[in-house]
Amino acid sequence: MLNKITYLTIFIFFTYLIADDSDIYKSNSYGWNVPNSQLNIGGYLDMTYDDEREDKFLFNDIAMILSSHKERFDFLGEIELVNISPREESSSRSDVDIYLERVQLSYALSDEQTIQIGRFNSDIGYWNQAPIPILEDTTTKPHLIGHMFPKSTTGILYRQNLNGEDTLSFTLQDNHDIAHQDNLISINRHFGFSYHDVYDDFSLRLAGGLYREKDGINTTYLGVGAEYELDDFTMQGELFTQQSRDKEDNPYSGYLQSSWNFTKREDLVARFEAYDDKNIGMQEEIYLFGYLYRPWTNMALKIEYVYHTHLPLNRFVYSLSVLF
Repeated sequence: MLNKITYLTIFIFFTYLIADDSDIYKSNSYGWNVPNSQLNIGGYLDMTYDDEREDKFLFNDIAMILSSHKERFDFLGEIELVNISPREESSSRSDVDIYLERVQLSYALSDEQTIQIGRFNSDIGYWNQAPIPILEDTTTKPHLIGHMFPKSTTGILYRQNLNGEDTLSFTLQDNHDIAHQDNLISINRHFGFSYHDVYDDFSLRLAGGLYREKDGINTTYLGVGAEYELDDFTMQGELFTQQSRDKEDNPYSGYLQSSWNFTKREDLVARFEAYDDKNIGMQEEIYLFGYLYRPWTNMALKIEYVYHTHLPLNRFVYSLSVLF
């Protein structure tokens, strides 16, 4: 039922948002502003080369992003073409996969309170808040993304600004995911909270919640993250654990990553990661060393070496991301 209400609500307000009102709103967003409207159209593409895959070269994402703002309303939609191989003889896929990554409508109740409805990135941790590849320092993602909590939520988010940059949010989902293809955890219920506290250059995040998978298994999760950010150096870490009903073991997953901005356009990245995932019966440690080059603000070239202590996945990974 909520899915139908979500679609109808977003459609009605999207129509309202794109109506021209040039005295109220002037776009300074990315992409292209549709003349005589409030609609902006942009996108990005992400290409990777990974020697361990059957299709070594892939267009991971070719995405279109729609955005609009009017008075207290904000709309954001993102549609992706994913895992496109240039090899015609590739046996791994014959059709292009189309994902609905995000479709969300936000309303500012006041300067301190916002409510959001639709499908959005779950308000959990640090890494999960960087939804497009060009904003991420590495091509590969930490294991905890998609394994320890739902990456995306289809439901309602309420966010309260406490003082300055500190925020508290609550998430509610009690329906099926409207686009579950990119969620490793397929859920039909999610209740969660997130707290973000900022102390000058240091910040702290705490998150926890409960989700129910389609097979009826209920799982609780709890995680903490911290970040120390200077002009030329960033240190970030997150650690999550979870508990499922009728399971004695508590899996965990965490990482610690540092980024050194040694020139205006270049970064060096190092990451240590460890996880114990009972669902796949694997305990692993991963070391990553990477180089990031941004010739322009809308382009990122990444090269990284990934070393696994157990799995035979030691390799170089290359990627190019462009925002347009």
